[in-house]
Amino acid sequence: MHVKTTASSRVGKVDRKNNTFHRMESGLEADLVTILLARHDTEWIKAQDGPHRYTVEGKAKEHIIDVGSMATFGSYTLFAVKPEGDSAEETRAEMKLLNNQLPKDSPDRFVLVTDQDITKARVNLARNILHTRDVLNDSDTARVLATLLELGGCARIWQLAEALPDLYLSAVSTAVWDLFDKGIIVHAHPEPEAVLVSRASWVRVIVKE
Repeated sequence: MHVKTTASSRVGKVDRKNNTFHRMESGLEADLVTILLARHDTEWIKAQDGPHRYTVEGKAKEHIIDVGSMATFGSYTLFAVKPEGDSAEETRAEMKLLNNQLPKDSPDRFVLVTDQDITKARVNLARNILHTRDVLNDSDTARVLATLLELGGCARIWQLAEALPDLYLSAVSTAVWDLFDKGIIVHAHPEPEAVLVSRASWVRVIVKE
């Protein structure tokens, strides 16, 4: 009989920039790493950073950070990852204390993120962007962008596929994710971070190359 241990339930993530493997403590942490790796300003990430010490009413305490992220411009963000609830509120107070003890000129910061920040829509977008970087076709992306502009700069994804019958829907979708990654289009929805992008989704040009 196989007994599931804490180690076996951890989630692995690979940072392809430096081919580094990270073992995360939870799926929520792994989803945050996916979002961070899709950002262009992420230099590298680190799992389980610490302990970081702080003082409360004269008593020394410490906190292990779930995910650290170094930005390309030199600031280091230390993320505590918690589901919303009482535990998150306690951790929020800890992050405030840790920030208060940083040097005033420090570019680093401690941040709490919860499942309200790490939404399924944000993770889905990041996951598709990371996949697209391996399989994108610049020619397809250019054609999809040109078609979107011809349609007035705003259209449903299926309309783009319909206007380009010689391209597979998967190729059109890859081009759309590439345009998201380049910051050329956005999900045209009142709450884009709360809704998954689908074939029926509207996308809108915000930068014309």
